[in-house]
Amino acid sequence: MTSTWFNPRIYPLRISLLLFVLLMGLSLRAVEPTPTKAIYNVFSDDEEMAMGRKAAEETDAKMPILDAPLLTAYVNNLGQKVAQASRRPQLAYSFKIVNTDVVNAFSLPGGFVYVNRGLLDFVENESELAGVLAHEVGHIVAYHSMNDVARRYWADRAAYEITKRGIITDQQMTDLLKQYGGYLLFVDRKFSRDEESEADMLGMYNAIRAGYDPQGLISALARLSKFTGNPSLVEALLMNHPLPGERVIALRAELAQNPAPKGLDQDSFAFKAAKLHLKALPPAPQPKKEQ
Repeated sequence: MTSTWFNPRIYPLRISLLLFVLLMGLSLRAVEPTPTKAIYNVFSDDEEMAMGRKAAEETDAKMPILDAPLLTAYVNNLGQKVAQASRRPQLAYSFKIVNTDVVNAFSLPGGFVYVNRGLLDFVENESELAGVLAHEVGHIVAYHSMNDVARRYWADRAAYEITKRGIITDQQMTDLLKQYGGYLLFVDRKFSRDEESEADMLGMYNAIRAGYDPQGLISALARLSKFTGNPSLVEALLMNHPLPGERVIALRAELAQNPAPKGLDQDSFAFKAAKLHLKALPPAPQPKKEQ
């Protein structure tokens, strides 16, 4: 008996219908990823912020935080603008500058974002900086680090304990963070290909909602791509797989299919003033050599 699906008289029609459905599926897909909290991530927003706060206290104590109130206020104000346009605006966000020439940025759970001085020197306009900050916020919005903590947490729990009971206290959160490696658990974490791509897309749409040209993130990544052979210049977070060149292609393809509104901000007087202020500061300290 001849299969209806493979009947030669209607096979071309089947193929046409299949292609139509596939094309319709592509055109109707969601333009922005919808981050989902892992089912095993039972930590509340308050507990995530507590974890991030403890990690931030360690970060501030162990890393050279730049003492430049006006410059920090500018970065924090820009970061807050981007954060409030994100999918998780309810978190208590904080943005600080690390006094190192390394081109990098990183985020901690609960809304704590750090931008290296080298990155501020690297970006060429405000939309680039906004895009990078939005990317870091994207990692937080998508629970990337906190999902990892949750996986570690449940791996340590007894098999019979299937739910987390009660709110973890500050001391318990401190002990938990210490158990998993302290603040370096987040600072040194290498995100996966899917996590970086998701943070890129979330960051791009985040920046658009905040009123910034999405080409900022794209141009920053495009220039970073030429530095990927120099690990001392670009740290793992911004050069991690997929490489910046691949991420640029993906973002451009997304914008080609879903163009951003016209007239979004690219630069500002405040950004130019911040760059001048940065150049007037004493040079960043050289990293200490390990004995």
